Amino acid sequence: MIVLSYIKENIRAIGIDDGYFRPKRKGKTKLVAVLLRADCRLEGILCSEIEVDALDATARILNMLKKDDSKFIKQASVVFLDGINFAGFNIVDINALSNALEMPVIVVFRKMPKMEKIFKALERFADKDLRKELIKKAGRIYKAEHIFFQCAGIEASEAKALIKKFSIHSNLPEPVRMAHLIASAITLGRSTTP
Repeated sequence: MIVLSYIKENIRAIGIDDGYFRPKRKGKTKLVAVLLRADCRLEGILCSEIEVDALDATARILNMLKKDDSKFIKQASVVFLDGINFAGFNIVDINALSNALEMPVIVVFRKMPKMEKIFKALERFADKDLRKELIKKAGRIYKAEHIFFQCAGIEASEAKALIKKFSIHSNLPEPVRMAHLIASAITLGRSTTP
């Protein structure tokens, strides 16, 4: 378990989100990572691609962040994900990600996920049991002000403090909000509101 006993004034976080994609269609979309200081200074952007409805999200994120001894890993203290799944149902193993990066991972949701609907949608996949297990393995969903979250490698109370520290211009942590704006602009030609 990684514990942040204090939060530095200009702590850095990575925010990750995916770009637009056509649901239920094969293909790829962009995956964007943003390195942001708590004072909103943007310090870097990484971009990769991810398969729609595949199960390569965890590996793609690791590859993107660890590629070329990236400064992202050296400078960041936490990773924020905009949801647990990218590009449809390409589900991230947040515990494996946290362990591999040796830093906390916090998944944020604007609304409480409707698990019954999600599990029903997963029925169309041959590997539905694996996907369901990844979702269950992510653990309990907590509430922080106006959003919900899951976390790995950090206590929920500390995750909540980090969410608050980085939620400057909206209910979402700023690294996630910026990653969303950039990913949507890359894939749609214009940014969309997270």
